Amino acid sequence: MPPKKPTAPAWLEFPGAQEIMDRAVPLVGPARESRDFGPLAEVVFETALLFANAEGRPDLRRESYAARQWMSALLDTAGVKAPPMSSPEIRAAAKKARDSILQGVRGALSPVRVRWVLSLSPEDLSRRFPGLLSSDEVFEYYKIIPKAQREVRIDRYNRRTSLQKLGALLADDEPTIVPADGPDVIHALHRLATALSPNVFNGADVETKKLLRQELAETRAALLALEDALS
Repeated sequence: MPPKKPTAPAWLEFPGAQEIMDRAVPLVGPARESRDFGPLAEVVFETALLFANAEGRPDLRRESYAARQWMSALLDTAGVKAPPMSSPEIRAAAKKARDSILQGVRGALSPVRVRWVLSLSPEDLSRRFPGLLSSDEVFEYYKIIPKAQREVRIDRYNRRTSLQKLGALLADDEPTIVPADGPDVIHALHRLATALSPNVFNGADVETKKLLRQELAETRAALLALEDALS
């Protein structure tokens, strides 16, 4: 009985997938060397519009079997793989290289994907995403944060730095705030104040509530003075 022919990869069933692969392969090496995955991500994103998710919509998160299989084939074709019969060390190094590229592509895909969604006209959005009426609904459906991952990390770092700076100032009996620290202190105060709700006073006795009311009044007056200074 003749041996069975190997089954063709699922992604090859999609017209255009091979052409995208051919354009992506030469970009893998330069991206790996420079750590600039933007050009590669732009091409890889085209497959997100080629493949579909389980509900038949564009696979923007590239989580379908075809998308994952295509990406694995891309790395194989680009030579980022261990040769047959390789030692465990070589296989581990190849896996590390593949994981590094995949991580870089994921990070670079984030702004590409967001820009594409925001660029859609109402007609294109309705045609590609039936039932979703706006870019916000597309982001919510796909659980996409409409910011580049780098921007999200910077925002988190800035918020953490602001709170740390406020904590350091409060450690002094008489904190002195220099102009350079002013914005960070305001950012931290804003985060803390907007996180408060009336239930934080549950269980407080009459004297405590009286003291807190006085401190809030003084805080309001100080903030109004600061707001006037920015006018």
